[in-house]
Amino acid sequence: MLLILIFAASVFAQTKQENLLENVEIKFTLESDPTPQDVGFDHPRSFWKVKYELYLTDFSEMEKLGLRKIHNGLEYLSSIVRDKSFNKRIKKKSMKISKGNFTKKSLSIETNTEVIIPINLPPNVIEIYNQATKIPEKNPTFVLFVTEKVSVKNSAGAKLKEQYLITGFRPLKHSGSNQTYEYWNVKNMSLNISVAKREDGKLKLVGGLVH
Repeated sequence: MLLILIFAASVFAQTKQENLLENVEIKFTLESDPTPQDVGFDHPRSFWKVKYELYLTDFSEMEKLGLRKIHNGLEYLSSIVRDKSFNKRIKKKSMKISKGNFTKKSLSIETNTEVIIPINLPPNVIEIYNQATKIPEKNPTFVLFVTEKVSVKNSAGAKLKEQYLITGFRPLKHSGSNQTYEYWNVKNMSLNISVAKREDGKLKLVGGLVH
């Protein structure tokens, strides 16, 4: 009887597979160039507001929307879209996973310019990623919609109050010319924007790519 139990446990251990993906993290970073003081992060009314939505679709749906490109023999997706009407079309072909928002003030404090959002994936999404390892045609793709608003003013009187819209894409797989698949790191996504001081003293908002 003991041998039977040991054998059954061994078979179960061999057949049970770990999930490919159970959670993800999104890191938002607000940077300054050259220093926080130069761009007004130390102003008492400075703030940074972020709203985000994370969706899931499939690479094939992105192809239908014309976002597929070829670069150096690899398939990839446009990493930035700022068209609200186009975003609506994407959302219709996608499943919402999570949404949230945050506001940070006192931007001269370093901990207020970096926020990490952990997201636990629901069982149906976990299963989608598990199935994608077995079916080459399946390529689940995260779509991250972000709206950021920054307001700063430096000691020289230069100020910036701007809203920034971005949509980023993160497919699970990419393929080379030999038709073999490799996997992107989809567990960790990051979005960096920066307030920079121009040569004429004015402030501008730059960056915005999803990595």
